[in-house]
Amino acid sequence: MCGIVGFWNLRSQGRGNLQNIICNMTNTLESRGPDDKGTWIDKKNNICLGHRRLSIIELSKLGKQPMVSRNKRYVMSFNGEIYNYKEIKKELIKNKVKLKSNSDTEVLIESISFWGIRKTLRIISGMFAFALFDLKYKKIYLFRDRFGIKPLYFSLKDNLFLFGSQTKSFFKHPDWNYEISYNSLASFFKYSYIPSSQSIYKNTYQVPPGGYIEFSSNGNLKKKQYWNLSNEIENLKEKNIQYNNLENEVNLRLIESVKKHMVSDVSVGSFLSGGIDSSLITALMQNVSNKRIKTFNIGFEDKTIDESNYANDIAKHLRTDHHSVIFSNKDIIDLIPKLNNIYDEPFADSSQLPTILLSHITREKVKVALSGDGGDELFGGYNRYKWSKNIKNLFFLPFFLRKIIGNSMRILTPQQWHKILCFLPKINRYPFIGDKIYKLSDIFLLEKFSNVYPYLISQWQEQEIPLNKEVLSDNSLAPTKEASFLNITEQMQLMDMNNYLPDDILTKVDRASMNFGLEVRVPYLDKDLVKFVWSIDSQKKDSKKILKNILYKYIPKKLVSRPKMGFSVPLNDWLKGPLKDWASELIKKENLIKNNIDADKVLLKWNEHISGKRNWQYKLWPILIYQSWKQEINI
Repeated sequence: MCGIVGFWNLRSQGRGNLQNIICNMTNTLESRGPDDKGTWIDKKNNICLGHRRLSIIELSKLGKQPMVSRNKRYVMSFNGEIYNYKEIKKELIKNKVKLKSNSDTEVLIESISFWGIRKTLRIISGMFAFALFDLKYKKIYLFRDRFGIKPLYFSLKDNLFLFGSQTKSFFKHPDWNYEISYNSLASFFKYSYIPSSQSIYKNTYQVPPGGYIEFSSNGNLKKKQYWNLSNEIENLKEKNIQYNNLENEVNLRLIESVKKHMVSDVSVGSFLSGGIDSSLITALMQNVSNKRIKTFNIGFEDKTIDESNYANDIAKHLRTDHHSVIFSNKDIIDLIPKLNNIYDEPFADSSQLPTILLSHITREKVKVALSGDGGDELFGGYNRYKWSKNIKNLFFLPFFLRKIIGNSMRILTPQQWHKILCFLPKINRYPFIGDKIYKLSDIFLLEKFSNVYPYLISQWQEQEIPLNKEVLSDNSLAPTKEASFLNITEQMQLMDMNNYLPDDILTKVDRASMNFGLEVRVPYLDKDLVKFVWSIDSQKKDSKKILKNILYKYIPKKLVSRPKMGFSVPLNDWLKGPLKDWASELIKKENLIKNNIDADKVLLKWNEHISGKRNWQYKLWPILIYQSWKQEINI
């Protein structure tokens, strides 16, 4: 795992010394690669590549980057892991290709030299983002893995082409001109993250998952796709594959994925939250290992959000070498000023806070950790999947009738609803039941069922985004025609795997872990496993029932059978308590207006929130994060 960076100036050398510029850009990514650094410079063509190394495979200098191919045609700066590199290496050796190291980077660049880009992309399995310069044809390629596990940004303006693992490196190029993209900001307010096709800056984007960029010496830039999940699924559905013992098949394929993801020249541990996904990965790791694996978990003094006892019990049962640290609310809150530096761009999934703490304690013991991310998207674990079928039934009612029902649900205020319903059994689990009723009423008021998914995953709806700027509508998360062959639940899963997973979940973990030089791997996103799971008939994938039944083979049911909680923090209470002064300063009317934010809309939500009338934490948090980020970056 590493950090990569580079630039190509087609105009001229530009301002500054090439060596100084690329070194400065490379050093911004030190946390992603604290073990070594390297640069490659072509003064004739004004192109530079930089690399920060986190040594995981081939710890010697033979793994140093940027790496030049044996035929001198290609130069590569690589971030990630190729899990099947040993198998590919054997094939290369069979074909008389000479290799001097045990580096997956060398295997990758020599594969491209021998077989070409197309075949190499087809056969490699892993998580990666890499830059490849072709000296023969004067082209640079930027590649990103199939699921967007690893980040890769690029910028093109006035014939200056920049790229890197994070945009913070671009600031070190004297000719880079940056400006806020208000279209991206609108998307951020809407989703709490910036979609991967965009960035917070104009003329700056991410390479899409399963895609690559080709940039030529004539200034021509092409965006291409080498892998598309929807196409893969459609091909699988047409085959109508049947399995005799489905649970056994899933178990075996999970074991194979875990084995692949444990390949390393350094120690490997596991994130263990105590939930189904991480518990199963941990159980399989311990099952295939001949020694006690290291597991990591954090707990909280605030017992309303603490699940550490579940993880501790599972670790005890599996006999792992378990490490658990209890943190106070203050420990978490103290991280907030550091978020801008860690996440680079505005990012507002509040579970980022405990993820940072977990990454920190894990890195103290290991360099690599496996996580359970991707399990919910792949096996249908989110509540919105469960609700989707029932919600669709509502849309058999005529719109005028749904409109009457939806409006009637708003006769009472959220507080009144709560007072009426609070005597019902278990209602106290839902302190803001009135807000949930209002959210359901919003669904009744939607004209088309296709609008339900965008509504469910949006904090601010399109028409209410609090910006005093005209922005383009973001329809990136609307259901696509190409997925019409899937049922409603599967369509949601596909959209989550294409959007929410890479842009929120994986972004959250990548920035948090790489801030400490920790590599996090995701076995549920092995390409072969993903294809296999999508080949299963949807009727047999009953909301992670398969995973649960497999898990019970390794861990007693009583240890994991409980409601899903998630990695949450009490943001609602914090905004009314310890974060109130911080938040109040950021959203002063003059501060909002200065940043082109509709102050009236935001302050209305803020006043309703701190008074206890409504819970607007998810609308307010992105606003606060942006204000804090904008203040620090000072654009």
